[in-house]
Parts: sequence; C-alpha cells; structure tokens
Amino acid sequence: MTNAAPLHASFHLKTLDDNDLDQSFALATQVFVDGSTLHRALNIQLNEYRDYLWPSFKAMVSEGLSVVSVDSTTYKILGCLIITEFSHVNAPSGEKTTPFAPLSALTSELVSRYSRKRDLRRGEAVLVDIGAVALEASGKGIYKAMRKRANQVAHDHGFRFVLGELSSSATQRVVLTRMGHRKIAEVRFSDFEYEGSRPFASISDPESIVMSEGDLV
Repeated sequence: MTNAAPLHASFHLKTLDDNDLDQSFALATQVFVDGSTLHRALNIQLNEYRDYLWPSFKAMVSEGLSVVSVDSTTYKILGCLIITEFSHVNAPSGEKTTPFAPLSALTSELVSRYSRKRDLRRGEAVLVDIGAVALEASGKGIYKAMRKRANQVAHDHGFRFVLGELSSSATQRVVLTRMGHRKIAEVRFSDFEYEGSRPFASISDPESIVMSEGDLV
C-alpha cells in the first residue's frame, strides 16, 4: 500500500514514507500550533512543540500506517494523517515541568476512559493521532479522503477498529456525523483538572475531547 492512489485532479493520496517525513512534520506542527485550541490554551510555541513531537512522530510514521495528500502538480504536501497501533499509545511519563504535561494528562485520561469500556488486544485497533490539512487546501475534502484511505490501509493490515482523539468541532462533525463513527469516551474541557488548575477551561467550542471508534470493514 505504498503506491499513490488517484482521487482528484488536483491531489492524490499515498502512504506516508521517509521522502514525505520532513514536509509532513513541518505542516502538522504548524497547523497544530496555529489552529489547535488545546495548543493555544497552553501557549505552546512552534519550536518547542517540534522538539517535543519529533521522536514520536518519526516512530509512528515508521509503522507504515500513515497517509499523506500530495498536490498532483507541485508535489507539495497538502495534508497528513498520522496513524499508530493503539497498543503503542503510552502512559504519560510523569514529567510535570514541561508545557505539554497537561495535554499529555488530558489525552491519557481520555484513553483511560475508553479502555474502561473496551478491552482491545494488540493488533485490533489503530489510533489517528494527528490529522492536519494546509490552510490553503481546506474545503477540498482532503481530511475525509485521508481518513477513508487510512481506514483501507489499516484494514489491509488486519485491524478491526479505527479510533480518533477528536478535539475540534470540525473533526467531530466529519468523523461522528458524516462518517458515522461512535463516541465512546469524552472529557469535558471545563471539568478537567491538572495540578490544581483547569488548563483547558477557556475552550467552549467544542466542549470536550472525544474518543471515536469506527469499524474497519
């Protein structure tokens, strides 16, 4: 599943490989720092986020499950979807001095709530860890197209479920409403506490981060 698959006259999809790694990483980190309500709430800066994310980003891409959207004329990366086997999701390290600690604790709590409802074995589920589309490419259906391609890649690898940590209204609308995935767990931003504070209480749209689950058939 490494060959490009035509989808639209202006872009195509392919499995993300080492040739796409640097450009995809630059796009994903820029999009998250600029647009993620979670990152803005913590005032996370681009360079520190890149230093923090690079090891895990590279490791996830090496699993061969991630997908990239490429401009068919310029070969510029328009979007990427970073996928990892769910069993590879680690508990937080316990480091409480980094600016990312509240975010790690939030996603850990979401995973914990999901895991209390689902007892999955290794090789059963993948997690969409990062999804990013370039601002100039928004509105072209790239995110939904990448999700569909990623589902096919995961299915071909024998996985049964695809999970998603949905922290924006846009992704919740696409995945839950349009794609029909189930909402299994959620954490309300206004209720989440970390070290005596509520770091995401300023976020009102959406009201919560959601763990979605879809069948790979």
